[in-house]
Amino acid sequence: MKAWKISGTLGFALLLCVGSAMAQDPRQGVPPIDPNAPLQPLDTTTGGPSQPAPNRPPIGAARGVDAPFDSQTYDPSQVTPDPNTLAGAAPFTLGSLQHRVNIFDPGVSVSQLGEFVPGITGKSVTVGETIATGSLNFSRTWSQYHFTTLYTGGETFNEGYGSASTFFGVTPTRFQFHDLVVSQQVDWARWHILLMDDFTASPGAAFSGQGMGGPGLAGEFSSMLGASLNSLAQSFLPSENINTSLVMRLRNSVLAQGQYALSRRSAITLAASYGFLHFDVPAFQNSQMINVQGGYDYSFDPSDSFAILASYGKIDYTGTGRSTSEYGGALAYGRKITGRLAFQVAAGPQEIRMIVPGGTGNFNLLFISVNSALTYQRRRSGVSFNFVRGLNSGSGVFFGATSDTASGTAHYQFSRNWIGSINGGSSLNYNLAPAGAARTQFYNWFAGANLGRQLGQHAAFNLSYGALEQNNPIGCTVALCGGTGLQQTVGVSLNWHLLPVGKEGR
Repeated sequence: MKAWKISGTLGFALLLCVGSAMAQDPRQGVPPIDPNAPLQPLDTTTGGPSQPAPNRPPIGAARGVDAPFDSQTYDPSQVTPDPNTLAGAAPFTLGSLQHRVNIFDPGVSVSQLGEFVPGITGKSVTVGETIATGSLNFSRTWSQYHFTTLYTGGETFNEGYGSASTFFGVTPTRFQFHDLVVSQQVDWARWHILLMDDFTASPGAAFSGQGMGGPGLAGEFSSMLGASLNSLAQSFLPSENINTSLVMRLRNSVLAQGQYALSRRSAITLAASYGFLHFDVPAFQNSQMINVQGGYDYSFDPSDSFAILASYGKIDYTGTGRSTSEYGGALAYGRKITGRLAFQVAAGPQEIRMIVPGGTGNFNLLFISVNSALTYQRRRSGVSFNFVRGLNSGSGVFFGATSDTASGTAHYQFSRNWIGSINGGSSLNYNLAPAGAARTQFYNWFAGANLGRQLGQHAAFNLSYGALEQNNPIGCTVALCGGTGLQQTVGVSLNWHLLPVGKEGR
C-alpha cells in the first residue's frame, strides 16, 4: 500500500485528536458522574448496568501486558468502573485509572535487537535490527464526552539480513509499523455511545508482533504505554493470526455502538463495524468485512450478569466474487469486580455460508463459536487470558478460515523500580471447506518476556526476549508463508515519556 494512504489515515486520526482537545471545556477538570444509572435510572449518583458505583466513560485494559508500569503499587480503589456489556463489541475490563485526569503523554524508544531466523539452507541466520519508536497516550474529558487516543509506531532498520528475508527478490532494509486506536465515548441520560477506529500498518502479523520487533518487544511497548484504550473483540477485527513473509499490510476496523439502559438491571446493546485487510502485493488475498451484533443484558447483582445475543457477519474477498457469511447466537455470562476481576464467556451455534461464483462450489457449515476472556489484578501482579473460536477472514492466505486462538499475559512488580512480564499465544487455523473434504492447517505459537527498570521519573530500561514458530502446510512457498523453524529475538531498549511515571494513570 502506498505511503500516502498510511499517512492519510494517521493524519485524519490526529486531526480528530486535536479537534477534541480544542473542544473541551477548560472549566471541567474531572469527568462528571454518568447520568446513565441503571440501578436508579434517573439518578446520577449510581453506575452502569452491572456496577452500583459512580460510572464514567472508561478506557479499557491495555493491549498485550495490561499492567500499569508504575513505580507505585496498584490501588483498585482508584479505578473508575467499566460500563461495557456482554452484548457489546468491547470486552469487559478492570476499569480505568486514567479517567481522573486529562493526559497528553508522548514518548520515544530506541531498541537494539539481535534476531535469529532460519536461512534457506536450514541453518540459522543472525540478523541485527535497530528500531526507533514513538508513542502518544492522549485522553480528554469534557461534559458528557470522553476522547482517547493511543498510538505506537516506528521504523525498523535491518542489518545483515541477506537472503533470509528476501521477498520476490527484494531485500527490505527498513520498514515502518503503526498501531493507532481512536475512541470517542458519549453519555446521554440512559444512553452510552461508543465510536472507535482501530488501525494497524505492519510488514508482519500483528497477532505475534511479527514486523514490530517480535513478541518480546511488542509486549514491552504495551507495558510501557500503560493503560490503553478499549480493544475490540476479535470477531470485529480482520484476522492476522497466520504469520506470512515480510510484506506491508493495512488493517482497519471502524465501530459504532449504542447501549441503552432499560431499567435498574437491564440494558440492550447494538454494535456495527466495517473492516478491511489490504496487502501491498498480489500474492495475498485482500478482504473486507461487516459485522452486526446485538443483545440483551441482565444483572443479577452488582458483579454478575447474563446476556443473550445474536450476530451477523459478511466477508468479501476483493476481485474474486467469493463471500463468506455467518449467522450466530450465543448465551453469555460475565463477572466484574472493579479494579480486581473481569471475566466473561459466550458460546453458541454459528452457521457459515460460502458463496462461490457460479454457485457450483457453495456450501454451509455448522460450528460452535466461543469467546472468553479473564483479567485478574493484584497490587503488584496480574494476569489476563483470552480464547476465541470462530470464523475469520483467513489472514490473507485463505478464502475464510475457522480458528482456535488463545493468548495471555502476566506481570509482577518486584520492587519500586523493577517490573517483569511474560506474554504468549497460539493459533490453529483451518481453511473453509465442505464437510468431509480435506482441509489445510496452519499452527503457530509465540512467547515473550520482559524485564524493565525505571530510571528516574521519565525513563526506563528494558531487556526483552521473544520466540515464535509456525508449522506451514506442505507446498506453501516461502514467499507466501515465510521461513519455517524457530525465530528468536533478544533486545535492549531505552524508553522516555514526557509525563513522570504515576502522573498519567499508567
